[in-house]
Amino acid sequence: MTLEIFLTVLNLDLKMFDQGLLAGLSSFFSWLVMSIVKFVITPSLMTAKGFEPWEILLVTISGAVVGVLLFYHTGKAIFSWWSTLKSKFFSNNKRKAVVTPGRRKFIQYKDKYGFTGLLIVAGLFSVPISALLGAKYFSNRQNTVLYLILAFVAWSCVLTFLSLCVKNGLL
Repeated sequence: MTLEIFLTVLNLDLKMFDQGLLAGLSSFFSWLVMSIVKFVITPSLMTAKGFEPWEILLVTISGAVVGVLLFYHTGKAIFSWWSTLKSKFFSNNKRKAVVTPGRRKFIQYKDKYGFTGLLIVAGLFSVPISALLGAKYFSNRQNTVLYLILAFVAWSCVLTFLSLCVKNGLL
């Protein structure tokens, strides 16, 4: 009852909750998981389903925040554990790193563009890949998680705007 009064005052249309609270929460969390896994297409799919722009932004930004926090900290713990494991068991067998063309290009990109480059292309990758790359290569930087989240907020706004423009025939 209180929620309905609040929404009436704000004059918000909650398409997500048309079928009831449980179905609405189920829909929200389904889209949230979708925005974590396939961030770049979620705004377009939600626009095509007829969701309001603020609902799209809420879901994609929430998904990005949850995904970055989850994958960054999990990745950081796994990389730390793996490093400790390697130093304990494989310190005697120093193997020379195999340099492949793909690794060479990645290292060149990382050296040339650095953390700023990761933030710029983060939305084109997925949330898990960007967060894991941040945890692996930029965990020593201050505010890495905050900058990743802000990059995804920016990407969410851009992708939502582009999706709405395409839906309305402006692009």
